[in-house]
Amino acid sequence: MRIGLLGCGSVGYWIHRRALRGMPGVTLAAAADPDPAARERFARASGAAVHERAEDVLGRTDVDAVLICAPTHLHASLALAAAEAGKHFYLEKPIATTLDDGHSVAAAGDRAGLTTAIGFNRRHHPLFERAGALLANGVIGQVHAVQTAFCEPSPPDRMPAWKRRRETGGGVLLDLASHHMDLLRWMLATELRVGSASIRSDRTEQDEARLELETSEGVAVQCFFSFRAGPAEWLELIGERGALRLDRHAASLSLHRPRHWGYGGKRIRTAPSLALLKWRVERTWRRSADPSYLRAVAAFVERVRGGRQTGATLSDGLRSLEIVVAAETCALGAASPHLSGASE
Repeated sequence: MRIGLLGCGSVGYWIHRRALRGMPGVTLAAAADPDPAARERFARASGAAVHERAEDVLGRTDVDAVLICAPTHLHASLALAAAEAGKHFYLEKPIATTLDDGHSVAAAGDRAGLTTAIGFNRRHHPLFERAGALLANGVIGQVHAVQTAFCEPSPPDRMPAWKRRRETGGGVLLDLASHHMDLLRWMLATELRVGSASIRSDRTEQDEARLELETSEGVAVQCFFSFRAGPAEWLELIGERGALRLDRHAASLSLHRPRHWGYGGKRIRTAPSLALLKWRVERTWRRSADPSYLRAVAAFVERVRGGRQTGATLSDGLRSLEIVVAAETCALGAASPHLSGASE
């Protein structure tokens, strides 16, 4: 399969270029980026033809599918152009910055003969994948409460300009919360509604947020997202028979259940999957190792080749965006644009 890359920035250069290089039966045929420095760096590292305009990649007959990893505000226009050109496409999350654009992209992906996917790569991360399997097997029984946190400290002077403003796709809700909205829907096989939301814009727009959600079954969910707090990503799920906690930075998955005798709980060992074991070993010499990007793109490639659907769909991307926009609408009901309070 011959793949084109739209966007030669950090994600395209450091992640997808490397992933495609080691994928059997896949060739990186071409790439595009309007930034000449990014084009030069990418061409030097990949050996692929690198264009200034995305249209030049989409017009090539030797490109079967494209990976779209441009800045967020360009996601919708590039996805629509890919669909118009008849190219299968993998779109990095979020699906778009507005609901109108999100609906347009989801509709375009329904065209006959097109295979599409949204880049919620954490569905393919060995840690989250194993946790999802344990939950599906009822390891903690009925879930009663959930708490999550996702913080990526990002000084404004190190952020690209587009990432500092919500209009161009910045903010913790689009960048970080969208991942957890999808994870919760997927791991719990449920839908979410926003109960309350508060958003701060301290150093950049929407650089911190707190959400209170509720699942279709009435389970309370509390979330914290920040570009200003120290690095963290964890989820804790409390059920009728115990608690399951996963921490990406600690590479840990812990299960606690009540003791058979005496007071309190005890930790129960769970067998790791082969993929989880491999990731933990790789982390011993490369702390930043994250196989989920490669595995997500590989799932897309397999789907294009006629395999089964295992990744997130454009409909999943649209639903995540709907929750993000609902949280923003909820927060805007408060008095201050910088510190928004809860709605009823």
